[in-house]
Amino acid sequence: MHRKTLRLTVCDEDKLTHNELIGESRVPLKRVKPNQTKHFHTCLEHPPPLPSPTAMGEALRGISCYLREWENEQLHSLEERGRLLLSLQFLPPLGGEDKDVDGGGEGRRSGGLCVGVKRCAHLAAMDVNGFSDPYVKIYLKPDILKKSKHKTAVMKKTLNPEFNEEFFYEISLSELTNKTLEVTVWDYDLGRSNDFIGGVCLSCHSQGDALRHWMDCLKNKGRRVEQWHILTNELPRTLSHD
Repeated sequence: MHRKTLRLTVCDEDKLTHNELIGESRVPLKRVKPNQTKHFHTCLEHPPPLPSPTAMGEALRGISCYLREWENEQLHSLEERGRLLLSLQFLPPLGGEDKDVDGGGEGRRSGGLCVGVKRCAHLAAMDVNGFSDPYVKIYLKPDILKKSKHKTAVMKKTLNPEFNEEFFYEISLSELTNKTLEVTVWDYDLGRSNDFIGGVCLSCHSQGDALRHWMDCLKNKGRRVEQWHILTNELPRTLSHD
């Protein structure tokens, strides 16, 4: 049973034609414990628009469903630990051709990446009181000189923290295309090692929402792009506890 995934779909009933799929959500049953009620807050995944039900349309629908199924299986092999609202904005150098910036660039002479850590929602509880004391760390990797780490303030006893902090990396657009932004959320523990809650990596090698967010930032210089990201219990790199 723990290897199964519960699939929930929401449809628009149409008595004259086929019912239309509005969206769907999936819950890995390994996240449910016996004799324990657990509530989930999930967003519906919307199917992409496809042509009318012709032979070609049906073929495209089958391919699309297969690709979504594969991507969801890759995602749900990990445990969801909450969600993070992140904003990205590449700021061109002042005085350059790109002057249409969404704020945040005033007073900056060099171009670079502005990362906004907005807030988290439905974080996993890591403390015995049913809450966490979360904070966020970000790295821009590779980080040979180990100078890219930034941290937010710690928010006490909450699973839905509001951070609204911004961090700036001075870097060219060509250099940024070869970087990975690693964002992790931690539970602060006084006198002990901090607990890893979850994280996400954004780069040209990411998948799904992480890849789309990263590419939107690179393609739209000067524009602030916000995106919710699912935090998972594992990242492709070794995590530090500092």
